[in-house]
Amino acid sequence: MMSKIDTLIIHADLFTMQGDGVGYVEDGAVAIDAGKIVAVGPSDELLKEYSAEETVDATNKMVIPGFVDAHMHTSLGILRGLAQDTSLWMHKGIGPYNPFMNDVYRLAGSKMNILEALAAGTTTFGDYSTPINEIAQFFQTLGARARLTGFIREVPEVLDKLQEDDLYPFDPAIGERTLNENLELVDRWHGKENNRITALLGPQGPDFMSLECLKKVKEKATEKNVMIHMHVAQAARETKQMVGRYGKRSIPFLDEIGYLDDSLLAVHITDATDEEARLLVKRGVSMVLCSGSIGIIRGEVPPVMPFLEAGGKAALGSDQAPGNNCNQMINEMKLTALFNKIKYKDPEVMPAWKVLRMATIEGAQAIGLGEEVGSLEEGKKADIVFIDLSAKTMQPVIKTPMRNHVPNLVYSARGHEVCKVMVDGKTLYENGEFLTVNEQEILQDCQELATKLTNEVSEEKFKITKGAEFMKEGKL
Repeated sequence: MMSKIDTLIIHADLFTMQGDGVGYVEDGAVAIDAGKIVAVGPSDELLKEYSAEETVDATNKMVIPGFVDAHMHTSLGILRGLAQDTSLWMHKGIGPYNPFMNDVYRLAGSKMNILEALAAGTTTFGDYSTPINEIAQFFQTLGARARLTGFIREVPEVLDKLQEDDLYPFDPAIGERTLNENLELVDRWHGKENNRITALLGPQGPDFMSLECLKKVKEKATEKNVMIHMHVAQAARETKQMVGRYGKRSIPFLDEIGYLDDSLLAVHITDATDEEARLLVKRGVSMVLCSGSIGIIRGEVPPVMPFLEAGGKAALGSDQAPGNNCNQMINEMKLTALFNKIKYKDPEVMPAWKVLRMATIEGAQAIGLGEEVGSLEEGKKADIVFIDLSAKTMQPVIKTPMRNHVPNLVYSARGHEVCKVMVDGKTLYENGEFLTVNEQEILQDCQELATKLTNEVSEEKFKITKGAEFMKEGKL
């Protein structure tokens, strides 16, 4: 007797990410019921075992687990393209715009960026943003998987006024308020929507808060049993702050105060030494690598290779639009592969299959969701992406003597090849249309508010940006 299920995907070029590689199944099928995968295997076998309410013919489609974008600041989306090609990005890139930002602008940019990412195959969003409760509500409506973090910091909005060597001022009242806001996020959203929405604590970085505040965050994370999502060794600027204040670099300092364990998700580690990267692995810390953002903002390649060689778990993140300029994991996979090949002068470093795993199963493991998502296998949530193999960027499709699906996805695809996105077995995006939200309203709102915001920016603030120089010279 055949088992009745909700959905059966058949005739796919299936890449499950099971095992140590990409887990290819020719003419593969995925059986889904109640939002979970109940079986994976050849189409002819599953067609004999299951009777589905909906059968999806995935002929000429590459079917993969949904992408995990482990670190995003979607609320900066409204500033896309305004802070590139500049040094001192935080001070002179987005800094001049910050005084004019408010939660209405941030939410509009966030929604736009989230749609961009979903349409390019992201199903799990590691969003570290403000206003995070309103963004959580949008994820609830959209139906995507969200791993949300609120900002905790004690530094007031004065970075554009500081000299390069000034130590940041701390305001404990800001720290108390932002910690309480993040705790509210955890209490309100962690585990909601059948665990589709979860929360973490987000100290912005060890340089953005006092030792007392850092310790309080760690205590609360332990009490709530949630991970800590934090920028660590983000840049030379952070190192200068830490050495100036404590006489220690970030990673040794965090080790000394008991922060380095498997509850910490360390973002960037751009300024970490190879030895410090290996120490993070030894302590069980996971890493998020944001190649596009750090490449554009810092012109650097973080030490992910020694981290991986030491056995660490690393995820990929798109960071934010005014740095990286997009929120697409296909872009992150390509840049991660290319930048490391260039850095090490070795074309065999970071092969396509490896960065695909970092964007799926290894990314899920790094952020603590490896038991739920990241691969297509029995018992996991049905977060699934369909890639149209008839797209020009995926042609020709070659299966022997080797398959070219994965190299083409990483090095040739642009995101538009994604033709269907499912989360928890529910289709959220198909053939260019979002099925749970109104795309046109969201884009129109973002455009109108972006115009309003940029018209409010004072000439005095704008003139310190690199963009002002380019505009004056007629280069933009």
